[in-house]
Amino acid sequence: MNAALFTKSTTGLILASGLIAASSVLGHAQDAPMALGTLATYPLNQAYATVPTGQASLGGHTFDMTSGNMIKLATNGSASFAGSYQNPTAVHLLLNSANTTSWLAGTPVGTVVLTFSDGTTQTATLTVGGNLREWYIGAFGVVNGVSDITPSTTTPYSSQVWTTTVLGGSGTAVLDMLTVPVTTANKTLTGVQLTNNNPYGGALTIDLSGLTVELAAPVPTPQPGGDCIRPGNSCTTPAAQNSQSTKWQAPAAAPATAAPADSDSKHANNGHRAH
Repeated sequence: MNAALFTKSTTGLILASGLIAASSVLGHAQDAPMALGTLATYPLNQAYATVPTGQASLGGHTFDMTSGNMIKLATNGSASFAGSYQNPTAVHLLLNSANTTSWLAGTPVGTVVLTFSDGTTQTATLTVGGNLREWYIGAFGVVNGVSDITPSTTTPYSSQVWTTTVLGGSGTAVLDMLTVPVTTANKTLTGVQLTNNNPYGGALTIDLSGLTVELAAPVPTPQPGGDCIRPGNSCTTPAAQNSQSTKWQAPAAAPATAAPADSDSKHANNGHRAH
């Protein structure tokens, strides 16, 4: 796979309006996939025999794979993405490396930097054999495993989400998902930057195939009073909210029931009057 150098650029701009659709289902965490934009120029199908397409679900998260391309970052290459994401819980990247020779095991070769609206940042280090490995794990002499595979709420970890074979061959090729948990709640994410800062240079590239932001589950707005007595959930319309008529009421009291007749008197003398 040929290396390609990308300088610091901004792409994948996502407007806040897109978050409304991403959070339309109450009570469930949502994904906001980011398109990789014009920096993604290397076709996945030139490396992998089969590839995910469209809005693909990988590792339980949704990624925009419609372009069919990945970004390849050579040493000192960087790619940046901007947007506005309220209350993110994690950032997920489809991330592998290429030309990951075994002597690089244990070497920090890159970073993922999250930037928030208050000016603070959070940095995740990419370490060969820790949370980053070769995409073509069937190749000889490469780092084909990772040790950081345990899900965590505080540290980055890697999981394999796509398995196929290398194009034109029989060796195994994978897509891994790097999860970077957002360690501070109630933030607004405004940027994600991926950088290859391999200290040894060489042919190693960091390959980004997909990016998505996981958002916290929206909290439903509590309704006043008891059950709505209007049909079709019409109590929640603007007109109903401003209406002075009664729309909420406590459940009606159960109707009183007559006590059963005394069975002894009813059946005295076998139901016949005394003579």
